[in-house]
Amino acid sequence: MLFVRELTNQEGQHLLRVARRNTSGFAVRRAYILLASAQKMKVKDIASLYHCAEDHVCDVIHAFNEDGLDCLKPNYRGGRPATFSKEERSLIIELAQIPPQTIGLPFSHWSLAKLAQAAMDRGIVTSITAETVRVILNEAHITYQNTKTWKQSNDPEFETKKNE
Repeated sequence: MLFVRELTNQEGQHLLRVARRNTSGFAVRRAYILLASAQKMKVKDIASLYHCAEDHVCDVIHAFNEDGLDCLKPNYRGGRPATFSKEERSLIIELAQIPPQTIGLPFSHWSLAKLAQAAMDRGIVTSITAETVRVILNEAHITYQNTKTWKQSNDPEFETKKNE
């Protein structure tokens, strides 16, 4: 038989407060499960009463017995793990803030594709897309502007003609 450990007065009062919130959050459901287990209700009966799997009930009870009230707010981490480390991200951000001409490249502004290629050429990452570069720069609050191209005249009198 699996039950929660003996509750302290503070733990019992906290669980009751959480359970009485009457919201549909997972913390409320976990509090109900723990309170039912504290009343020596069997895992099978708790699962039936609260329409959840017996494994879930066992997990909640074990988590409470190990972590106490912290189990009401588990640290779920959803989503795919980060593809690039913090160091790689910071090196890409650093590279984006260097004017390309100062490192010997023949253009005056970065494009996302050129920045991605430069990061790969410098060995910062093995592979990266322009969209990923955009996301990394966005997270660093670096705004990206599309580069505008223009042609310069080779006419020596260009400036005087332009200003007339």
